Amino acid sequence: MSKRISAGDRLPFFRYDTPYSAQNSFRQLLAHTAPLVLVFMSNFGHPVTRTFAERYARTCEDLTGGGFALVVRSRADKLSRTVGPDTLPYPLLCDARGVLYDLLDIPTRSGALTSYSLEAWQIIREARKHGYRPPKNGVQQLPLTLVLAEDGTVLFSHYGASLTDIPADCAAMQKLLEDMNVARPPVDDGEDDDVTIYAGRGEVPDIPGLSAQVHEYGAPELEQTMAFGVFEDPYPKES
Repeated sequence: MSKRISAGDRLPFFRYDTPYSAQNSFRQLLAHTAPLVLVFMSNFGHPVTRTFAERYARTCEDLTGGGFALVVRSRADKLSRTVGPDTLPYPLLCDARGVLYDLLDIPTRSGALTSYSLEAWQIIREARKHGYRPPKNGVQQLPLTLVLAEDGTVLFSHYGASLTDIPADCAAMQKLLEDMNVARPPVDDGEDDDVTIYAGRGEVPDIPGLSAQVHEYGAPELEQTMAFGVFEDPYPKES
């Protein structure tokens, strides 16, 4: 039975798909990046998701005390047409079927008045100028922000009350880790840290479709993906 996750709980290890790699180990991601800030949002075509995805990409270097990954309710194969391994400097986990969303009891909400903040209204209004039309059913996926230790233990959990109730940028994530006293100490070895093996950390390009016509604004086809289908960890922890 699904339930809200809170500090002290443990998120199970699983395999996940990105637009550019399949069946990745979440255990391995945590081993390379913990403490990991994990943010769940709506599908990648949603204007609010796109706005924050780009904002996180442009401020990623401000997060030095841990890692970051974004979870979206989108099909990995659909996003692979425009999102490659060097598009984002952080992993983009695709859960179109909403397996994790259901497991963690991340709510949806009907109606803009109950889910939009002022910032969300401004983002949606601008997106309408580029052809965005809100879903006919009016259901909006609310966000969740987690901070996870290497073993999957939840150090911090916040269920968003609105679409934009998440860290404003990666500097805010860094401050959160510092306030919790879990941020990794800075490493000054003259080289960039290997923060993630799933995406490059070079110059951040624009996210395709953000400033032009967006083609994935609608609700995803949830039944046509196998992401998050198995929660057994295929990578046993080495002794």
